[in-house]
Amino acid sequence: MKSKQYQFNFKLVPSVLFLFFFIGFIRLGFWQLDRAEQKNILNDAYASRQSDSIIQLNDIGNVNDLNLLWKKVELKGSFKNEQNIILDNQIFQQTAGFNIITPFRISGTDWSVLVNRGWQENLNLRSLIPDIQLLKGEVVIGGSIVKFPVGGIVLGEENLEVINSSISRVQRVDIDKFSDFYSAKFLPYIIYLDPLLDSKYQSNFKLPAPDSDKNYGYSFQWFAFAFTLLIIFLSLGIKTRHVK
Repeated sequence: MKSKQYQFNFKLVPSVLFLFFFIGFIRLGFWQLDRAEQKNILNDAYASRQSDSIIQLNDIGNVNDLNLLWKKVELKGSFKNEQNIILDNQIFQQTAGFNIITPFRISGTDWSVLVNRGWQENLNLRSLIPDIQLLKGEVVIGGSIVKFPVGGIVLGEENLEVINSSISRVQRVDIDKFSDFYSAKFLPYIIYLDPLLDSKYQSNFKLPAPDSDKNYGYSFQWFAFAFTLLIIFLSLGIKTRHVK
């Protein structure tokens, strides 16, 4: 009666290559898991800050404090309607558009803050100028304090394009450039309005580190690659022979 005997046919080069890629795939899988966990921690901190009491920005001493990030605020002041900014190349729901940003002078202080009034889909022609509503007088606004949004790549040295006497277009937020151009002292963050004051705009406010689910998906793919490679390596390396 014959029986099967299994034997692994060890070869140095294929084995070294297998170990190199197998360990690499495993490390990439755990790296993606770690990335997802970092995002979850950041988003949990965001949610906690959003649930805090609304801060009256006019009443606190250090408005320059970055510990205010992601907190909800109310503030009194006036919009600088002659200093509107179009932040170009802002993708929202897979659609190209731009944000309307207007500086806001905070009453009783020397500070101004950039206010994101909302997102609008690109107009049919780049030469068209959006109709930006004037927001006059002293008002009270509310919103969330957020890091400056990421803009597009700037080709060349010039970032700020003057369109007319009241509107400029930029590819990224450069607070030092804005401070010099508008002769104002800006806070190191931006406020996303909530609620919006312009019905034609949409809020593109989002979590500070969205899409942790993607990292879990990538992690699964890397682990699947490692498992598949292991099966292939064993299938090619294990030989059977019949013995009496």
